[in-house]
Amino acid sequence: MARKQKTEIIFHNELKSKIAFGQSKHKDKQNLGFGKSTYKIYSYGTYNTYIKECSQYSKWLREEKGINKIKAIRETEQFAKEYLQHRLDIGVSVYTAKLERSALSMLYNKQIDIKMPIRDNKNITRSRKACKYEKHISPTGKYKDIFTIAAATGCRRKDIEKLSVSSFMEKGGKIYVKIEQSKGGRNRLAPVVPTMQQEVKNILREATTEGREKLFTIIPQKIDIHRLRREYARNIYDAFVQDKDFRDSYLKESGVPDRHEYRTFKDIDGNLQIKEIKTTLYKDRDGNIFNRDNLYAVSQALGHNRLDVSVTHYLKT
Repeated sequence: MARKQKTEIIFHNELKSKIAFGQSKHKDKQNLGFGKSTYKIYSYGTYNTYIKECSQYSKWLREEKGINKIKAIRETEQFAKEYLQHRLDIGVSVYTAKLERSALSMLYNKQIDIKMPIRDNKNITRSRKACKYEKHISPTGKYKDIFTIAAATGCRRKDIEKLSVSSFMEKGGKIYVKIEQSKGGRNRLAPVVPTMQQEVKNILREATTEGREKLFTIIPQKIDIHRLRREYARNIYDAFVQDKDFRDSYLKESGVPDRHEYRTFKDIDGNLQIKEIKTTLYKDRDGNIFNRDNLYAVSQALGHNRLDVSVTHYLKT
């Protein structure tokens, strides 16, 4: 007969059993229906985050429910929704609550059914204004090449740290960058902003002349890479608008599947239904209109799957 153990230990063991580091999340999800989860953890970052959130949940169970030791994880499942509601009631952000819901859904191997407040896009302020500390680092000074590469490729900080001369390739008169093991362990190909191609070529030529394979050894923390990533998103979207062939060539070169979007809704009987989105336009709550095919290409270049992430976090001013 199973003996009781501390909830935190059982939670940690359950999450550890879901580790799938090095496996392809994209490949695993191809065999699942829309909106379904593999309930596997593909990155160290996600694992550490979920461990932290479930430890906090364990502490709440101990202090509020008097539950310290259990025999099986199912003994605590009934409290997950109440915990998330408690977190919303004390004023945590919608982002935080959704992260906690993801952690508990992973823990219990099922989606925790709780309605979340709608997050107001106007409250998302990351990298939308100039950072005070960045004014001391000139984009035309000592680190100008980092500014250029970040704005030309849309790479995250960790991606830039790994870039080398061989990361770049030219085909059909366009330059692309191969980004390996990016966020979530995902590899992707991203197009260089056409108007910045010559600047990128100059940087690669200089590195080759100096015998450097790796482009950069130091990426100052005071450079707001995310702001430059937003700049990239807007510029590459405009490039796709102006040149449809460029967009289609990039999608073909990157090998991503054709765009297929779906939405879920409940029918008159309350049953969950799935419907494919056929429209070619994307309209947000503020009335901004984008072309979905261009958004899809931008999202792939940024390393995202959801179009709304590209709009909310990168393309909106």
